[in-house]
Formats: sequence, C-alpha cells, structure tokens
Amino acid sequence: MHKPNSSLKKTASAFWRGTKKGGEKVLSFFHWLDGKKGWRSFASGVICVLIGLLAGFILMICLDPKNCWEGLVTLLTQGASDSSSIDRVIYKAIPMILSGLSIAFSFKLGLFNIGITSQVTIGAFVALLLGIYGFDWYVCLVAAMMAGAAVGFVIGFLKARFNVNEVLSGIMLNWIIYYMIGLIGTLYLPGSYKNKTAPSFLKYMPAAGRLPSLGISGMMGITVGLLIALFIVIALQILLDRTVFGFELKLSGTNKFAAQYAGISQTAKIILALIISGAVAGICGYMLYANPESPLQFRWDSGDKTLLADGFNGISVSLIAQNSPVGCIFSSLLLTYIDSAQTSLKSVSDYYNIHYTELIKAIIIYVASFSSFINLLIQKWHGSHEEMSSFLALTPQRNENLKQPSQGSQKEAK
Repeated sequence: MHKPNSSLKKTASAFWRGTKKGGEKVLSFFHWLDGKKGWRSFASGVICVLIGLLAGFILMICLDPKNCWEGLVTLLTQGASDSSSIDRVIYKAIPMILSGLSIAFSFKLGLFNIGITSQVTIGAFVALLLGIYGFDWYVCLVAAMMAGAAVGFVIGFLKARFNVNEVLSGIMLNWIIYYMIGLIGTLYLPGSYKNKTAPSFLKYMPAAGRLPSLGISGMMGITVGLLIALFIVIALQILLDRTVFGFELKLSGTNKFAAQYAGISQTAKIILALIISGAVAGICGYMLYANPESPLQFRWDSGDKTLLADGFNGISVSLIAQNSPVGCIFSSLLLTYIDSAQTSLKSVSDYYNIHYTELIKAIIIYVASFSSFINLLIQKWHGSHEEMSSFLALTPQRNENLKQPSQGSQKEAK
C-alpha cells in the first residue's frame, strides 16, 4: 500500500520541479526582455503575427475543415518553396521596405506623412520620363528622390510655417499630384512616351533605366535595389540612434515642449524630417517600375480616380514594425510572404480565395495597433518576476512545513 503512495509522491515532486524550472525560464525571459527595448518591441511584434496566423487558421477551420491543415502548411511554406518564390517575395518587399521606412521616419517626429502616395507617384513619374528619354538607372533614381523630397518639403513647410495639419495637406497633395500628372499627360506628354496598345499608360522602363540585377542564379529579380534599401535602413537607424539630430528629432516627437525648452528648432526639424521622408518615398516610386524581370506599367491617366496603393502599404509596414527602421525589413518580408501564397491557397480549396490572405494581413495589422499594450504586459511580467520567483522557491518548503505538525499539536496528541 505504501509503494503506490511513494511513486505518486515522486511523480508529483518531479512534475513540480519541471513546472518550477519552466516557470522560472519564462519569467527570466520576460525579465531579460524588459531591459532591452528593441527585443521587447520585436517580441510584441512576433506575438501580433502569431495572433494573426492563429485567427487565420481558425478561419480556415470554419471555412473548410477538411483542408485546413494543408492550407496552413501552404500558407507557411509557399513563399520559400523554390528560388522563384523567394525571388518574388524579396523583390516585392524592397519598395515596401522604403515606403514603410518613409512613414516610420516621419512618425519619429510625431508626424503622419499620409502624403506618401503623392511622393511615390511623382517619383515614379519623373523616373519613368527620364528613363524613357534614355537616362541610366542611377540618374532616374536620384531624380525620383529629389522629386519626392520636393513634395515632402511642401508638406513640411506648410506645417512648420503656417501650422497646416500634415494629414490634411498630405491628402490634398495626393490628389493634386495625381490630377497634375493626368493634365501633363493629356496636354504635354508626347505620344512616343505612351504605350501604343494602351495609351493611358506610359511605356515600360527601358533596360538602361532598370535596376541592375545582382546576378543570383534563379533570382534575377533581386537587384541592387536591395542593397540600396538596406543601406538607407542602416543609415537612418544610425541617424536616429547615434546622432544629435536623431536625438533632437525623437525628443521633438516625444515631447515638443521639452524640446522647445531645450532650444531645439521645431521648424527646421519638421521640414528636414519630411524632406527625408519624401526622398525615401520617391526612391520607392522608382523601384516599383524598375525591376529588370517584371516591371510594372505606370498609368498617367487620371480617369479611373484611383491612387497608388503602394504608398499606403507603408503605413501597414510601419505599424507592424512599430516605427523601427530595421523592423520595416521584417514586416515587409512578412506581408509579401503571405501574399505569395494567394494562388496556391486557391488550389487547396475554393474557400481560400485572394481575400483570405488579405484578411490575415488585416488581422495582423489590427493586432499590431495593440503593440503598446503587449509591451505593457511584458513589463508587468517583469514586475512580477521577483515575486513569482520567491513564490516558486518557497512553495516546496512551505508545503513541507504544513506537513509537519506543530509542537503544540504534538503535545495535545500525546
């Protein structure tokens, strides 16, 4: 009769020790994260992504439970299934990195550069005109950067000098640039610049104006644009974290009254921040139409009354990345990776159509808006680390004390 009780006690003791070690490891991990802001933001972003994928899988079960596991595997693996898929994921992510970086940089000053669409559009239009004329790719890139910076300057100047809300002026400029290009195309653009079969579009970017490929076997769509985007990300990250300008910029965005008290010029910071943001957006516009493998066509005609969506995608990228320049790389790759599974999911089940992947991305973006709340939860885990650790350490001893009768109770028993 005593052997079963003895084995049960050993099993319970082993279970308790395992639970204790696991709990201590989890708490130690969150304790470590609390002291490292970058990793804490990264962990909260990963949690947002996992929540979005979990919600997508639950939706799969509801729509088609028989094929849900196959659909999940397809969603998670299609983007890396072969070299062509990886190539497509990366080259589509490059402009998205820059659009997210443009939004994230302006957010550091507390500004919402929703006029990014006008900067992307004018950058693409100017670069294509020069490319069709015969200029090389680097000239097109610099011209697109300057065009985007000029539009960013207008928004920044109106904000700094006349306190015009950057959201209002940005939205207005989106449509002003859009219709201005339509007017130029109708009145002044030569027919030699237009596509013969579809006159509402410009010609494709000529070979000289396209970005040179890095020459990776099976991945010819990966161009020097990737190196340029990575360079810009690193440069802006260093600018924000390691320079006086970056410190003043973040201080102005966090507490403008403290920045004013410290003698920091708000006017100059606002204009310069939006010039940099616009320049990055202009480069994004050029890269959208300069891929050597599958360049896009630019619609100059304003008849369809539809703005370029690529600029607005930067808002999603920046939100998931929590306005981190380096984080924009991973959030862009995530969104293009999910996009790569659209066609394959359709072949798994008719219920998993193109709207399904868009819904998953929407859930991830929505949950990412609660990243500050997730950061707060991580901090609360840290706050309870010491208390929980002492509890885990004292509980076995307390249980032993409860098992032993007190001296008074022993005397009463005698």
